[in-house]
Amino acid sequence: MRTGVPNFVGSRLTEARAARGISSRKALADLIDKAPSTVSRWEEGELQPEPAAVEQLAQVLNLPVPYFLVGSSRKQGTSFFRSLQSALKMHRGMQKVQLSWLMEITDALEEFAELPGVQLPADICDGGFLALRDEDIERAAMRLREEWGLGSKPILNVVRTLEDAGIVVASDLMETTKLDGLSGWDESSARPFILLASDKQSFARRQFDAAHELGHIVMHRRVGEADLEKHFRTIEDQAHRFAAAFLLPADQYPLEVAEVTLWSLERLKSRWKVSIKAQIVRLKQLNIIDEEHAVRLYRAYSAKGYSKGEPLDDVWELQEPSLLSDVIHTIVEVGDTAKQELLEHFTLGASDIERLTRLPRGWFANEPARVVRLRDYR
Repeated sequence: MRTGVPNFVGSRLTEARAARGISSRKALADLIDKAPSTVSRWEEGELQPEPAAVEQLAQVLNLPVPYFLVGSSRKQGTSFFRSLQSALKMHRGMQKVQLSWLMEITDALEEFAELPGVQLPADICDGGFLALRDEDIERAAMRLREEWGLGSKPILNVVRTLEDAGIVVASDLMETTKLDGLSGWDESSARPFILLASDKQSFARRQFDAAHELGHIVMHRRVGEADLEKHFRTIEDQAHRFAAAFLLPADQYPLEVAEVTLWSLERLKSRWKVSIKAQIVRLKQLNIIDEEHAVRLYRAYSAKGYSKGEPLDDVWELQEPSLLSDVIHTIVEVGDTAKQELLEHFTLGASDIERLTRLPRGWFANEPARVVRLRDYR
């Protein structure tokens, strides 16, 4: 009598299919030479696949067999994207799973090491997001700067600042320039997570994208999926405002704007690590320039070809998250845990863990070099 794998979790198959960009059950069925109805019954939990079929799924989806046998009780909050275009539905699904996987990886690592505690005041934004005014968002950004000891000085590396505050950050290719990143809370561990796009990124753009996602984490934790869809533009505008206020504080940045020209904004970019374009937006927010002046700056900006790349973008090295890779290196090198032993604590495969934690490709397969003592010829 043939029997299926009793502890197979259908929702994990749905998740894996989304992660690999396989848009339909039929598409997966074609890859494994099964009927679409069979895949549907697997995902719905109406039928368990045979052991050979699970092995085939694992091979096609490049995931270990145990991945499909362990469910998750995680309570994950709303994921925030920069676009809700229907054309990006598949890409959003892929990245939402990557964010969930990032949470899984972090859970496993916390069995071995203590990550930085989350340093976010619970009352930083009182009331609901619809009640927030521009001045409330400005105050929230300054409050967070004060809590993190940043004062009003430039933030040289936003990614590192977020990691120091207990926010887990990762970066990944999103295969579209329409998505700059996403964020969300793991309510089970009360920790926020950010996944940033690596597609055609620059240092200054990543600064702003990271600050934008921080705005969602601070202001929109209680926003549900329905509210996100209904008030998407308002929510995005609030995150933009927060990012600008966080990066270019109103009590200091304007004092350094001697004149509003592209050359002076380039000089300020070097100091504040914020793009020229974002500075133009900020100057208009602070009523330092009017709409007509902003339009003239944008025209000059385009004429100089800055839309394709600003000054310093080809000089500054892209800042990458390092918290999780540092934790893994410490577990292996200081905690004396073998790589393969550590790998057994994850349900994901080595390639996905390496990608999301910024470890070199093949890191888990490479054994550490043997320690050799040199002769003393002195």
